[in-house]
Amino acid sequence: MEPSRDRRKITTATSFRRLLQEELVERCRANPNYSLRSFARSLQVEPSALSQMINGKRPITEKMKLRLGSALGLSTDQLHRLPTTDEVAGATSNLKQIQALTLDTFAVISDWYHYAILELTHVQGFQSDALWISQRLGITKSEANIAIERLLRLELLKKNAQGKLIDASEAGELTSLEPQTSSDAARKYQVQLLELSKKAVQEIPLESRNHTSATMCFEPEDLPQAIARITEFRRAFARDFQPRKAKEVYQMQISFFPLSKTKG
Repeated sequence: MEPSRDRRKITTATSFRRLLQEELVERCRANPNYSLRSFARSLQVEPSALSQMINGKRPITEKMKLRLGSALGLSTDQLHRLPTTDEVAGATSNLKQIQALTLDTFAVISDWYHYAILELTHVQGFQSDALWISQRLGITKSEANIAIERLLRLELLKKNAQGKLIDASEAGELTSLEPQTSSDAARKYQVQLLELSKKAVQEIPLESRNHTSATMCFEPEDLPQAIARITEFRRAFARDFQPRKAKEVYQMQISFFPLSKTKG
C-alpha cells in the first residue's frame, strides 16, 4: 500500500507539480528500483501523462489535481489551497516565488547529486541528457530530470547557444538559507555522503578508491586550527587535481570527530 503524506510535508510544497516531484524523488530514494512507471501505477495514471505533468510539459487541471491528490492521501481542502504550478503561485505572490527558490536551494545543498551534476558537465564526453546523467551517477532518470530543472531555476546550470548544459555556479556557494535551515541541509548531505562512501567500500575495487583513517588523542581546544588546516588541504587538493577535462567525478570526504565521550 502506498504511503500518504503528512501535513508537515504537504506544507513544504509550493505547487502540486512540485509536490509530485518531491514525492517521486522521496520514493526513488527509499527504493532505488522505484520508477516513474511505478509512481504512475500507484496513482492509476498513464506514465507518459504523469511524466509530462511532472516536467511541466502538460498542464495539470483542477480535476486531475484532485484525482491524483486523493490518491496521495491529501484532503480536498488541502488541494484547493495548493496551486497546480509555481507559475500560477508566482503570478499572485512574490513570497511564494521566494519560498520556491528557498526549497530549491535546500534540495541542492542536501542532495549529493546536484553538485555531482555540476561537476559532470566538465567530464569528457558529457551529454546534456537526463538518461545519460542518471546512468553515470547511478540515480533514476526522474531524479536527474528534476535536479536539472531545479539547477536551471537557480541558474547554477545554464544552456549555451547549442542547448548544451554548462556549469554556471560560482565555487558551489549557496547562501540564501537561514543558518539553521542550511545546517539541516548540510547534515542531510553529509549523511548521504556517508552512505555513498559505505557503498563504495563494498562495491568499488581498492585500486579505484582510497579509504584510510587515523585515530589519535587530540586537544579539543585545537579544533579551530585543525579545521582550518583541513580546509586548506581540501582546497589545495582541488586546485592541484582538477583538470579542465576529466574522465570521472570523484568525491573527497574528510571526517574528523571525537570518539571518546565528553566528561560530564
